[in-house]
Amino acid sequence: MAERVVRGMREMANQSEAYIAAAGREAAMHRTDLTGLAQVMDGEHDPEGPVTPGRLSASMQLSAPATSAMLDRLERLGHVERRPHPTDRRSVEVVATDHAMEVGGQMFARVAARMGPVLAARSEEELAVIAAFLEDAAAATYEARRDIAEG
Repeated sequence: MAERVVRGMREMANQSEAYIAAAGREAAMHRTDLTGLAQVMDGEHDPEGPVTPGRLSASMQLSAPATSAMLDRLERLGHVERRPHPTDRRSVEVVATDHAMEVGGQMFARVAARMGPVLAARSEEELAVIAAFLEDAAAATYEARRDIAEG
């Protein structure tokens, strides 16, 4: 059964990547831009504080100039804003705009429409087990990536 789970995770990752690539082409956005925007959107609820260009560079393993170019593109498209950092006058925070939320909603509405019945077919108990597994699997993958970066 563990092999089936690993194959399923691999297939889900592959299908997600293919969908994101297609949606990115449709929205005329680079894959890196989509990843950066997702991290900005997710990071707005991060207990570590505001999303900054430095945090994006580190998490995406991009150079400072590459991160700046990505943020410039996202800003030109109206997806992010750079604002003064609330506690560090030397830094800025990056926030997603309402436009980004609208575009993101449209971009992933197809997946949500197809995923709804999949989720509805599961009990609350099953969903709790699945959610816990995915959270643990994501954390394990993050740690594996850190091992590479530190090695």
